[in-house]
Amino acid sequence: MAQDFPELVFQKHHGPGLEPARTFEDALRDLVKNSPYLGISLLLHGIVFAVLFLSKTPPVTEDPNKKIIATPEQIEEVLPPEPEPPPPEVEDIDEIVDDPVITEDVTNEVTEVVDSPNIDAAFDSTNSNDVIGVGGGAGGNFSGKVGKRGQAGTKAGHAELQAVDDALRWLKFHQDPEGYWSASSFDEQCGQLGQDTICDGRGSPLFDTGVTGLSLLAFLGAGNTDKAGRYKDTVNAGLKYLVKNQSRDGNFADPNHNEHTYDHIIATLAVTEAYAITKRQVYKRSVENALDYMYSLRNPGAAWRYADKSSDEMITHPNDTSVTGWAILVLTLARDYGIKIDQNALEDAMVFIEKDVTDPTTGRTGYFERGGGPSRPPGADEIWRGDLTESMTAVAVLCRIFVDPNLERAGNKDMIKKGVDLMLATPIKWSEDEPGYVDFYYWYYATYAMYQWGSENKADWNKWNEGIHFVIDHQNKEGEKKGSWDPQVDPWSRYGGRVYSTAILALLLEVYYRYDTVIGAH
Repeated sequence: MAQDFPELVFQKHHGPGLEPARTFEDALRDLVKNSPYLGISLLLHGIVFAVLFLSKTPPVTEDPNKKIIATPEQIEEVLPPEPEPPPPEVEDIDEIVDDPVITEDVTNEVTEVVDSPNIDAAFDSTNSNDVIGVGGGAGGNFSGKVGKRGQAGTKAGHAELQAVDDALRWLKFHQDPEGYWSASSFDEQCGQLGQDTICDGRGSPLFDTGVTGLSLLAFLGAGNTDKAGRYKDTVNAGLKYLVKNQSRDGNFADPNHNEHTYDHIIATLAVTEAYAITKRQVYKRSVENALDYMYSLRNPGAAWRYADKSSDEMITHPNDTSVTGWAILVLTLARDYGIKIDQNALEDAMVFIEKDVTDPTTGRTGYFERGGGPSRPPGADEIWRGDLTESMTAVAVLCRIFVDPNLERAGNKDMIKKGVDLMLATPIKWSEDEPGYVDFYYWYYATYAMYQWGSENKADWNKWNEGIHFVIDHQNKEGEKKGSWDPQVDPWSRYGGRVYSTAILALLLEVYYRYDTVIGAH
């Protein structure tokens, strides 16, 4: 037993007075010598313990005055991540991309090089033109091309189509990089057409929102949307600007501007047309908010005025035909494309047009008085006399048709015919010898009213249509101004400048396809 386990003999005899004293090292050496496998095991364990001992971090003496501060990594481990903020209401419009690089060929035509990626797909493309159908190929099966014919039987010719495209091209290259059009500083964009000249004809910066709306209407009317058409990227930028900068109460314009009602309603019409064509929900939400704000500006129980309700002008003349006319266009378009409207507001506005400002004997509609003259800027009536235009009558006739396309309201057809006769007696006339006849605003409304009436009486439309060539003849044909119209010859262009004159006359020339004729369509 002792021979089999020599370590037990050592333990038994180790003590004073017995064998000579042996050290622990001597015993360990004998043990390893007699048990080689055990020695190897002890050696390996010793090495492991030595490594652990050497790698152990020396103790740190705590400083009682030292504060414990967590590192950013420790904070991230302790604190839960903050929840992501909810997306803004118009976040999906961020998918609209910036303009691609464009090049021009030797014929001076604009050619797109890159298509717009990341745009919402699967828009409803069946946009039948109900009461105020959107033309330019957007009605019926969406094609993005101009030239859709209405029932009046007259289509746009080459001259009209080229004039519109030249105007849109000028507007494209004078759009601010942020997406809007500036009535006063559009000339800062001059030079993109390769010219070394600067366009004149500045307007007021107070009307930037209004001319932005008019410009977008011109592009939309020619079949361009935020996803189709030669100028789709220009439309992208403009609509994105309006929707992104719309205030929480729905207002598109600067509330500090006393005439901002005009700007807001025109911008609302532009976004409404964008929704009518594309069916994008981001535009529908924007229009609904804009309508709420528009209602808040209305004279209760009546119509609209461009001024704030608290101003002296609202007290003496709380409604006017011009602003009310734009509002009626918005309401009828929104209604016909499924957006809920305040029907009372529409009816009250029409009662104002029919009863308060239209002379039942002559059919003439005034600005804020029955059968009175149009509005004119201070001093402008010396050249642009009120008896040389039927601008308010034209507004009233177009509103009558769009509100009542079946001509079922009592006396409506008769009053429309009286208004048409007044307009035919004051046709488009652009002459240096008679500058007082030049009125872009009147020509725009009258051309649309006469085109709509053309489905009822083609001869009246054909007679009016004879004067449209004057508009094309006076468009700038070369240089940096090519495609634009000089604003100095018009009573209202002093406010909107060259952007206004170009946008509204482009819209006039789009009459052949922008809106389908509607009389008898329902």
